[in-house]
Amino acid sequence: MTVHKIVKQDFGRGRNFNMEQRAVIKFNAKLGKSASETFRSLQQVYGSQCLGRTAVFEWHKRFLAMTKNQDGQFRTPEMIEKVRDFVANDLNASLKMMEEALNISRETIRTILHEDLGPHTLRSDQKSARINYSRDIVAAAENNPNFLKSIRLMGRIHRNRPEYRDPKDWSLLHDNAPSHTSLIVRQCLARNRVSVLNHPPYSPDLAPCDFSLFPKLKLKLKGRFFDDIPTIQLASTQALEAIPQIELEHAFESLLNRCNKCIEARGEYFE
Repeated sequence: MTVHKIVKQDFGRGRNFNMEQRAVIKFNAKLGKSASETFRSLQQVYGSQCLGRTAVFEWHKRFLAMTKNQDGQFRTPEMIEKVRDFVANDLNASLKMMEEALNISRETIRTILHEDLGPHTLRSDQKSARINYSRDIVAAAENNPNFLKSIRLMGRIHRNRPEYRDPKDWSLLHDNAPSHTSLIVRQCLARNRVSVLNHPPYSPDLAPCDFSLFPKLKLKLKGRFFDDIPTIQLASTQALEAIPQIELEHAFESLLNRCNKCIEARGEYFE
């Protein structure tokens, strides 16, 4: 029986009684009593209004799976998985955004992020990749004063533009997301002789799109609702076009500073 059916069954038998019984189940689970012992004690107290055996065993299982925060709130494996998926799809999501979208308290989300998920632990080869990338960016900027101005972000190249016609005049910077590293994309870039700056994995702190462009885009679109994908695409394009060029230049200046910090931190995360 699914949790949805169990909850539906609970409401059908009387909400107050069922809330009481779930509290008893949680209490017994914390005491270390088995699901069978808990079910028998509920039968003795509530008689014909006792929750069904399946419901009791399911709630008992869920309460056992819960982990308690320091502030007394519980977090379940389902909560942890929801937060994990949300962060995977939006590395710049704020606690407020996650709280509203997932209906999980901010403190619980904070605890999940720090205690259950935590930052990605970089392997030695990943640290080396971050250092090499950072050194390449710093060296290129030192050797060519116009290097940073020649970089183009994948998020900004969304239609044909005359100024991008000659690939010798610019380099493409995008992260290693599957959509960017797919065979068809790599073949297209190679066919058009586009110079690509290889980005190290697990490095949103070294990606201008992640630490600068996307937060600005989200700020402009925040609180707006769209009826279909074409409307979203149009609004996103307009929001991107509205970002001043000077702000993009600041993003690349920040990238250079971040690369220096990464080198100083020996490839570790520095913020």
